[in-house]
Amino acid sequence: MTSAGLRFSRLIPLIIVGAPLLAQGVSTQLAGRITSKGGAALAGATVSIRNQETGLVRTVVTDGNGRYLAATLPVGAYAVTVTMKGYQTASNLKIALNLGDAAPLNVTMAAEAASIVEVVASVAAVDSERASAAAFVSPEDLVNLPMFNRSFTSLATLTPQVVVDSQRGNLAIAGQRGVNTSINIDGGDNNEPFFGGAVGAAEGKTPFTVSVEAIREYQVITDGASAEFGRMGGGYVNAITKNGTNDFTGGLFYYQRPQSMVAKKPNVTGTPGSNAVGDFTQKQFGFSSGGPIIKDKLFYFVAYDGQRQTTPVNMVWGGSSPLVLDPAKAGDAVLIAKSGSYNSKADSDTMFLRFDYNINTDNVLQLRVNHSSFKGDVGSSVTAAQENMATDNITTDSYVLQWNMVINANWLNELRVNYVKDDMPRSPYSTMPEVSITNGGYYGAYPFDRTYNTKRTQFTENISYNTPTVQLKGGIDYNTVDVSEFFAGNWRGVYMFNSQSDFNAGLWSTYRQNFGLNGSVQDAGLFSTTTKQMAAYIQSDWRVTDEIKLGLGVRWDRQQNPDYPIVDMSNPLAKPLPVTAKIPNDSQFSPRLSATYTPGFDGGKTVIRATLGRYVSTTPAVFLYQVFAANGLRTGSVDFKAADATTFGIPRGATFNPANPYWIPSFPSGAASKIPAFSVWTFSPDFKNPYTDRANVGVERSFNSLIAGVSATYAKGNQLERTTDLNIGTPSVNAYGRTVYTARPNSSYQTMGMYKSDGTSLYHAYTLSLKYHKEGSDFDASIFYTYSINKDFDSNERNYSGVSIQEVNAPGKDWGYADTDRRSVFTGFISYNERRFSGIMASLAIRYLSGFPYSLSYSKDVNGDGQTSNDRFYINGMDSGRNTLRSCSNTTLDLALRRDFALYKKVKLTLSADVFNLLNRQDTYLRTSVDGSGSDASPKLKYGQTYVGSPRQAQLGVRLSF
Repeated sequence: MTSAGLRFSRLIPLIIVGAPLLAQGVSTQLAGRITSKGGAALAGATVSIRNQETGLVRTVVTDGNGRYLAATLPVGAYAVTVTMKGYQTASNLKIALNLGDAAPLNVTMAAEAASIVEVVASVAAVDSERASAAAFVSPEDLVNLPMFNRSFTSLATLTPQVVVDSQRGNLAIAGQRGVNTSINIDGGDNNEPFFGGAVGAAEGKTPFTVSVEAIREYQVITDGASAEFGRMGGGYVNAITKNGTNDFTGGLFYYQRPQSMVAKKPNVTGTPGSNAVGDFTQKQFGFSSGGPIIKDKLFYFVAYDGQRQTTPVNMVWGGSSPLVLDPAKAGDAVLIAKSGSYNSKADSDTMFLRFDYNINTDNVLQLRVNHSSFKGDVGSSVTAAQENMATDNITTDSYVLQWNMVINANWLNELRVNYVKDDMPRSPYSTMPEVSITNGGYYGAYPFDRTYNTKRTQFTENISYNTPTVQLKGGIDYNTVDVSEFFAGNWRGVYMFNSQSDFNAGLWSTYRQNFGLNGSVQDAGLFSTTTKQMAAYIQSDWRVTDEIKLGLGVRWDRQQNPDYPIVDMSNPLAKPLPVTAKIPNDSQFSPRLSATYTPGFDGGKTVIRATLGRYVSTTPAVFLYQVFAANGLRTGSVDFKAADATTFGIPRGATFNPANPYWIPSFPSGAASKIPAFSVWTFSPDFKNPYTDRANVGVERSFNSLIAGVSATYAKGNQLERTTDLNIGTPSVNAYGRTVYTARPNSSYQTMGMYKSDGTSLYHAYTLSLKYHKEGSDFDASIFYTYSINKDFDSNERNYSGVSIQEVNAPGKDWGYADTDRRSVFTGFISYNERRFSGIMASLAIRYLSGFPYSLSYSKDVNGDGQTSNDRFYINGMDSGRNTLRSCSNTTLDLALRRDFALYKKVKLTLSADVFNLLNRQDTYLRTSVDGSGSDASPKLKYGQTYVGSPRQAQLGVRLSF
């Protein structure tokens, strides 16, 4: 190639998908080596890097080894020019810097006097800079791949070691609990401090709080995150938003899922109409626009995304084992009157606005504002009457201000302020007590209404020193989390019946109600406090040789909890228990070590990565609320038994009115001896936040445009939160081998719940990967297969008021497969752009998950510990064991078709069709469950066909873009 040819040709773009270890935040960096044709290092060469979107220019000079490094670059398309006295200029080298893998850009230059110049610019076949185990969701993926509900995080499940936890709908990464996953957007903490999970997504109802229209790209990091990142014992989702450029761009879009294109659910109940589609509708619409306010200086980007969704709920009393209802019976007559299918709504609106200001070459400001509102139903279920739902009204607002400053050639500074506000009031459909019938269903008020508000204010300061061989970064992260909450479950009352026959006879087994002990329960349980989360870290990376790079970091995390008094259970027999203890604060250090090795003999085609580190999580504030409210002075949850009915005037038997159940308006008065005991909760004095020790080793090798990889992961969860009961008494063993409990040692209380941090988990996984990407190719693919084993003795996501372990003093007996254990997971996508004839871009997303584990458990209290959901099936004196059964596997193929039509210059019309669950794989299996009418003396099982997966749905869309 001649020098002129190099200078003026548009080289095939060299794609760098990501950033080195120190650039896993909102920016990236570019590194490489400049050499002569003979291989000699060119010291003093000038490398000019210009952002083609915004005009930002960064200039660096190579060191004595010919190496250069430009850090804290915004992601985007760049043009690189290399100049050196006595050598031909290499100009207009096209580079795309993203958040995923980072490969060096190396340039070989020819002498100026040479008549024929062979200047070579190359990106290494594999990324020798990155040590972390990470998957990248590119801007093209966010446009081309089918995305259910258009939630950008849904594509994370196409990456390895990511599943959705069954309890709360959070992303569970690398075998850890979903509440221990961290989601950051533009470097700001986007995690819900009260419930855990993403902001605004409690209970998994909100489809999204940030529109995919505003997301540029993101990473899913399972192992090896630098010390800069914490509060994530599991994995880390790192997303950045779109910015305006020097070109005006934008578009309008509309998507709809016609009811006629929704498949029916499997008829697994045998009840006519149970598989009806119902009144399903979903529409999504919006716009986006971006461009310059001042060219090369000030830019804007704005987006709006709305959704209107109605989902049918085909309600059947008894679910897969439908109840036979007799209208002549008072109870059954009420169930008949309250039966019938209904619709559940989920409507949302999001608005996004971002400004970017290039003050000068060395200073860049970014301001981002995001607002979302959601109104939808919670509590809908195939066995729940419509009145058993509640309406969530969720509003979130977030603001991120970031200032990146280049101090000099080596020193850089990042300052970030993040403010997130989250409001979640809930209004039940009904105001009368809930009625719960074992193996039947629910009606009455949804038991968990609330008023709720959180505010997170986060200050982050990072400073880094960078040379081509040594990178050093340190910083602090300071968060204040303000919480205001009323969340006293069951304050309207809950009647529990063990069977349909007991319900018809009015013979409830338990009536549970939460009371305000000094006034209304709303006033007594109102919680307003502040938690502080602080961190400091230092991270260094050192390129020892051309082949070896080492990373070493340490992070300090502290959670400073509020100091209000809580119950002291050091003497569990005290009457009353003193309220003089405090919630323990937590401080922990997290060392991190990483290494990459790129063998020189293989020409940069192979990279070996290894990481070892500790990752500390936080404790959601819902636990802090429980010990504040349920302390025996503010609120108290009372379980009234049959013997208490007459004493407290609670109708039972023939006097029970199923159409209008009795509710106790205030805490029962009378002699203290007549007041039933209630439950209280506290923290163990030595409670600590959970942490995970992780190790990962992986190898990747390039075969031209195909990259194959294999990796192994080991993770041990420590100090995991679990609940226990100190008022359990001395156990005995019944005639059938079950450990049972009788009298409470402290008769003044029922459950004396304590949060302990002695839980453990063990996870190991092996992943195979194949990735094909070639610039200009019509074909693109990423495929992953993971075999893993995940075990623990309690998979509690955030159950704050129940005990999951069957025998609290023998948790080891519950050691078994974790709820999120999926032995085999095969995921990925294949895309093909057929340009020659149809012009259609087709993408296929693949998800195969082997069956999840489940237990044979009663839904009533069999062992006398006061818990109705943790007693397993016993037969022939043997415990059936925790999570010993498996559901069937589930395979889902989602198809996306796109066709562009050029209209005028940059204006184009795109028609799209997405088909979710293309093969309509609603895999059915014969699920074994416990017949609630049985007992240890007469154990009974039942079997019913059930299914996993969702019906096939098609989504048609149109987009006008410019």
